[in-house]
Amino acid sequence: MMNALNRSTQIFTKLMYVNGSVLFSMSLQRFVLFLIVVRHWLFGADGLTIAMGFINGARFDLCVLGFLNLPVLFIVWILSTDKVTNSTSKLVQLLRRWVLWIYFGVTTLIIHALGLFDLMFFTANRHRWTYYDWQDSGLSFVGEVASGWGGLFTFGVIMLFIVLWLFRSIFTLYKVQLNSVSLGKLKANESKAALVATGFLLPLFITALAARGTWTAHHINIEHSEISGVQALNQMTLSPVWAFDKKF
Repeated sequence: MMNALNRSTQIFTKLMYVNGSVLFSMSLQRFVLFLIVVRHWLFGADGLTIAMGFINGARFDLCVLGFLNLPVLFIVWILSTDKVTNSTSKLVQLLRRWVLWIYFGVTTLIIHALGLFDLMFFTANRHRWTYYDWQDSGLSFVGEVASGWGGLFTFGVIMLFIVLWLFRSIFTLYKVQLNSVSLGKLKANESKAALVATGFLLPLFITALAARGTWTAHHINIEHSEISGVQALNQMTLSPVWAFDKKF
């Protein structure tokens, strides 16, 4: 029990940096959207309101990260057990080493791909791209927007999103290679209660709070994005992942 909690504590500490880099990438996507599209439609919105768009936007991004990290909690707890750690099975050790990297690689690829399509759709429609828009018009907007932007500029934007994902994947690979997580010797002050808090309770609390996006009784919703009378700015506040199953 103590060994498993010690391992999970070490892994969750590494994942703090990974999730921080994901949050940074999501905020950077919003900043790119602001620079390329939204700033042309502000109609006199003040600086404080624009700043609130990015602050509230981080809350929506954290909500997405919270949900994406729910499976991570169980993966880490399973991988930290003595049975898995001490297994001589090559398959088990292969999964132990790569499963988290694969998970973050796939989920962040989805985040970046949605962000790219959303940026193009937003240009023409002034609201986030959703599943319902995909059903109605498919990806026809990509060609229209690309022709309007110009080939070179479009290529530059696409490469930006690809490079962001590649750097994130490399960073995640560096941080979550579990073969580098050693059990180490438990210090005298590392009580069972402290390890339960850092290896179980605290990650669970932070993930659940992030998934709710707020301290209040009701979880974060569309109302939290309504910071001004400029609809494009309100839509920018939303996360493209959070908004994908909504209808505008």
